[in-house]
Amino acid sequence: MLAAPPLAAVSSIAHVKQPIRVLELLVTTSPGGGPKHVWDLVQHLPRSEFEFVIGAPRDGIFFDRFRDRGLEVVEFPLAHLGVRHFHLTRRLISRLRIDVVHTHGKGPGCYGRLVARWMRVPAIHTFHGLHDSGYPPLSRHLYLALERQLARWSHTIINVSRSQHLEGLGLRLFRPEQSVVIVNGVDIEDMERVLLESPIRRESLGLTAADVIIGCVSRFDPVQRIELLVEALRRLRARFPRLVLVLVGGGGEQQRIRRLVFEGGVSEQVIFTGFLESPARIQPVLDLYVASSRKEGLPPSILEAMAAGLAVVATDVPGHRDVVVPGETGLLVTPEDPAALADAIAALLTDPARRKSLGQAGRERVRQEFSISAMVDATAAAYRRAARR
Repeated sequence: MLAAPPLAAVSSIAHVKQPIRVLELLVTTSPGGGPKHVWDLVQHLPRSEFEFVIGAPRDGIFFDRFRDRGLEVVEFPLAHLGVRHFHLTRRLISRLRIDVVHTHGKGPGCYGRLVARWMRVPAIHTFHGLHDSGYPPLSRHLYLALERQLARWSHTIINVSRSQHLEGLGLRLFRPEQSVVIVNGVDIEDMERVLLESPIRRESLGLTAADVIIGCVSRFDPVQRIELLVEALRRLRARFPRLVLVLVGGGGEQQRIRRLVFEGGVSEQVIFTGFLESPARIQPVLDLYVASSRKEGLPPSILEAMAAGLAVVATDVPGHRDVVVPGETGLLVTPEDPAALADAIAALLTDPARRKSLGQAGRERVRQEFSISAMVDATAAAYRRAARR
């Protein structure tokens, strides 16, 4: 029979703090804001203090990345909402004694917060963009009403940009005291390592030094408005016959975009790379980074482009305007205006000195204001508050 441990030993064991167990619920594991955000957290937060469990569809490269990292990853159905989502979430919270549920995206934000409320576990929701404007009036009204109710059941709402925070307040999506602004950050050291070890070269894409190359890293969905980039290219091809558009990513809109490229007669000037495990590898190929989305949270792809020293042309929407300082780090243009987009691209392509100056200023801005450590530290503090640690 084993002897009982000394009283002092029992006391010390009782005071050992257990890690905060965080359930991260994602709508996708394809490259994009939510998955990249969670990946940065699991990479940088100390395992001695935080344990992560991932619930997400197996539809992208981050699913296996999380598993290779040694995390427990549970496959959720790809559909946005269903009975199985609620069942899996409840079972994970119960079996693993989850301390905090952190949701990303509309579907997880719904079933994750509902189950967390039912099981009395604090929930944190991150808005990676407010995408309500594309709904018909009645659907938009119902969606906003649902988000307001879900916010009442949330401990914290994280907004990834100041302009998104202000937009959300205007829509009454959360109370002011609930919201914390935690801007996305860039792991510049890791990015520089990737660029040093495995940069993509122009010749690997069939391009030469004489080509003028603009590019975008994005998930292909309606919000990103990739077709505006194609239209801007079509408007510029006579003026810049060696102009090439490189599109990195994929998604549900890809076949439609490919069709538009063919119908617009610019097939020879557009390169689709598909998803890249490290999208920053494309930056050495580009002369200019362009983003045409109609809504954003705060896209990591623009931060990475700026960190690589590229000037940026982007639509003047929340998220973009938090990063791009007009005339200082890039240019902002009116959304849904391909003519304005083409004019801004042309203005920078014809002025290499200005483009270089904007790129250098953008690189310095990212280093000073969008560090990965600041994002990670602020999120850790939100987890501790929610878990009362």
